Amino acid sequence: MGLKHSDENSGRSADSGNRRKRHSTLLPLERFVHAHGHRSRDIVIETGSDTGHPHFLLIPALARVRRKQKGIRALVIAASNDRVRAAGDGQSRFEGHFGDGVRVAVLDSGDATRKEAEVLSNNPGVVVATGSRIIDHLRRENISLSEVQTVVVDEPERDDASSFNLDLQFILSKITNHPHIATFTPHLHEEMDTVLSLLRRPRVIEQETWQRSGHSRSHARKEPHMSKKDRNTKLPAEAQIQDRIEEILRLIHEEADPDELNFLRKMVRKHVPFFSRGYFAAYLLRGSTAKGERKTTTKKEGDFSSVFIGVGKNRRVFPRDLIQLFGSVDSVTAEDIGEIKILDNYSFAEITSSKADEVIAKLDGTEYRGRKLNVNFAKRRD
Repeated sequence: MGLKHSDENSGRSADSGNRRKRHSTLLPLERFVHAHGHRSRDIVIETGSDTGHPHFLLIPALARVRRKQKGIRALVIAASNDRVRAAGDGQSRFEGHFGDGVRVAVLDSGDATRKEAEVLSNNPGVVVATGSRIIDHLRRENISLSEVQTVVVDEPERDDASSFNLDLQFILSKITNHPHIATFTPHLHEEMDTVLSLLRRPRVIEQETWQRSGHSRSHARKEPHMSKKDRNTKLPAEAQIQDRIEEILRLIHEEADPDELNFLRKMVRKHVPFFSRGYFAAYLLRGSTAKGERKTTTKKEGDFSSVFIGVGKNRRVFPRDLIQLFGSVDSVTAEDIGEIKILDNYSFAEITSSKADEVIAKLDGTEYRGRKLNVNFAKRRD
């Protein structure tokens, strides 16, 4: 814990050649943040989990704060006390680049509130602390956020993000200005929706973007490329797309296996970048709309009879389960099974009329999922 004050003349004695040399000592992520962190739009940068010491957290703050400015101009809200100390230690690393003469208050001791209050009374330009320490000093009226113009957010991983984001929302509600917000996170995750809702036109930079950059040119995340041939392709009508979406949602609620969907959902979350999932879903919908057909439960042409099966979703039965059940009858093939409709307590399936009697005789009264099956011809509605 303490107040760090750079030598006011440290940057003035260095010529441009030395500055370029020092700039070359910055790590790739630090160079990228230095080039982009001072721009007007809020930013979110996915850092990855192997970036080492989080010195980069200081860069947006130091790049925007001037030595002669009064009051706290920047907050760095870190995810833990260890991150607070590591970020604060980075000021000496950036001398000559930016932040010369700016006072940085590092609040890393939860049981030394009085000492931290003394540090805050020395007019720091930047405060580095966890959200809980900032809130504690706000409640004790040891700190004023009326001059804050920059907030740096050290968003933790998903499991720890919920409570962190609650503290962040509270702190931002106490800032009267509209600060520039730079957010860093090891990985983009669902809890980031809370942070994004607090930002103004945020630019999201995935890890591969800044790793690929290597220089100060802007590498904004591009929209998926569309060739001239794709642009000239006739898009499906909106009504057709809406119908297909409604059909997919119906299938999810009525026929899909929740265990299978949860497994696939985990795979998507693991392998598809957070901010690419919308395009991923759109691409799948594009293919689904183009095909416009359902598998295994589609109504087929031919002579079929409707068969009642006395088991449904309440017994965790899905179309594939009934297909396997019917397949246990020796003479039944996939071509003999038509549309399947599963309700809460019972189901209906279309079976080739010539084989329906055999299916009923074979399956009626047999034990399935802990109960005896009732299988019979479906009664026609009058």
